[in-house]
Amino acid sequence: MSNGKAPTSHDVARMAGVSQSTVSLVFRGAASGRVGERTQHAVVDAARRLGFRPNADARRLRVGGPPMVLIAVPDIVNPFFARVFTGARAAARDAGFQVVLSVQRDLDSVAADVAGQRIDAVLACSLQDGGPPLEAPVPAVVLDAEPPQGQGAVRFDIAPALTELVDHLHRLGHRSIAHLRSEVRTATFRERSEAVDAACAQRGMDRVQADSALDLDRARAAADALLPPADSGGRPPFTAVVCDDDLLSVGVYKAAQARGLCVPRDLSVTGIDDVDLATAVTPELTTVDLPGEELGATGMRRLIARLAPDGGAPDGAGACVRLPARLVVRGSTAPPADPEPRR
Repeated sequence: MSNGKAPTSHDVARMAGVSQSTVSLVFRGAASGRVGERTQHAVVDAARRLGFRPNADARRLRVGGPPMVLIAVPDIVNPFFARVFTGARAAARDAGFQVVLSVQRDLDSVAADVAGQRIDAVLACSLQDGGPPLEAPVPAVVLDAEPPQGQGAVRFDIAPALTELVDHLHRLGHRSIAHLRSEVRTATFRERSEAVDAACAQRGMDRVQADSALDLDRARAAADALLPPADSGGRPPFTAVVCDDDLLSVGVYKAAQARGLCVPRDLSVTGIDDVDLATAVTPELTTVDLPGEELGATGMRRLIARLAPDGGAPDGAGACVRLPARLVVRGSTAPPADPEPRR
């Protein structure tokens, strides 16, 4: 507000062109069946533009019950997000909070989801880049993603671990690699690509790239396109494949096995995440451990701190906390049988 005063529900109602009672219904989570979806979106948009932030304590007094946090993830099947949810839920329960799970891919969709529910705060994981902060209508912390300006965040410090991974391959004798990247355009995958590129460039290693959805069949298809035809008997023009996700690595395993290539004798393979899948395959996967439960728990604790009476976290509302990532070397990497593959 230009006069320096905090915006009120009257201001939101005026900007949205609705009554104050309509604004109240939206932020009490009582709009379903009483306020049209388009009107709800208009109220949420006005609140966001004004920087209106309902008082969570007052909302709980009106509607009763413990505070409610919406945990938003882009995929409920991916085991990494299951770990994030487990950690966040445990931290919430320790503080007497309840949680509800929402599957969304961007902040705008999360804001729309909040409009029709009694939600006191949002923890949003790995959502697509872009969109304004989610401070209105409720406080929020983002995980494993580039936060909008002024938004609190918890992310992995993944670049050092990926540099160590590339260095591990280089020490084994690999001089040419393939990088199977996620086609999802989020900050975390962009950071992975940049780190791998920089580490390879520093060591003079050749690299080729391909993109895939985070899906086993699509990953195998992408690996099929990188590798020589199954009936050619040829060897790939690289000796190792670095994958953006453990699931992508399994697709590479299957494509290699279909060609009679042995991991790691003929082709070293690495992943990122260190989910249970990494030790379920043979040989077990060399990967970068991203502790999903710790990510979820840390983000939830920061979010709960935002809801405290002083309204802030110890290290600042818009601060970004970085959690360490760790290289885990297992049986899927070895010295190349042919250190100078065909080009």
